Amino acid sequence: MHISLTLETESPLAHHYKRVKSLKKRLFGIALALLYPPEVTCMDRGVLLKHFRPALLLLAVALFSASAWADGIDPRVIIQKGSGSTAITLKNPNPTFAATATTAQEGNTNCLTASDACVFVVFQNQTGQTLQHLTIAINDLSGFMFQCGDSSSFFSSCNSSDNGHVTDVSFSGGTGILPAVQSCVSPTAVSTLSCQTHFSGGEFGLLIDATASEGFDGQSVSGQTLTTPEPDAGIMILSAALGYGLLKLLRRGA
Repeated sequence: MHISLTLETESPLAHHYKRVKSLKKRLFGIALALLYPPEVTCMDRGVLLKHFRPALLLLAVALFSASAWADGIDPRVIIQKGSGSTAITLKNPNPTFAATATTAQEGNTNCLTASDACVFVVFQNQTGQTLQHLTIAINDLSGFMFQCGDSSSFFSSCNSSDNGHVTDVSFSGGTGILPAVQSCVSPTAVSTLSCQTHFSGGEFGLLIDATASEGFDGQSVSGQTLTTPEPDAGIMILSAALGYGLLKLLRRGA
């Protein structure tokens, strides 16, 4: 009896393909081992999906939140022209404000569109100098995020920040807000003064406007107009450190 044995040889291309395929599996195993402990790498697809589900849920929430932040309900803070005003003076450089948001149907003619709800307050710069920087500090309202609006009539730059209690909307650049012109007006017949001070110009309107009136209408908006911001905390700490160091030098010299 003659037995013939035939050995099948593998082509170099097929051998290379198997090596590459094996390498891919090993790389995937290494990556999976880095992401999960050893006991997880043996799980089937359904179990892995169960583990990935919280991460996918967090991603979906983040994307939804980002789109919600960009909707039309978030009020815009705008600095524009206006007349009839609250005075900003050297003695009162940071006046407060408080008003209720209303719509055009309620007689408010200052909103950007007829369907908006807004707050409109006018100030007058009676400090005698141009306001190059202006910060509107608004007390936070639940469900609303105050953001920058078009204020190109006076400023070229705007940024907003929220510390969890107050949103600061800060304006700078541009021409700023020129000071009001002070003049003397002849007294009336019943006045005992020889001259009555009158200010003209230097006015600007603070408009806080929501493009969707639903929810913002009727909201009580309050805050402060800051023309002399408090010193930066870092500068205050540095000044205190320098003062302490100077005091120690003086004591050593004594």
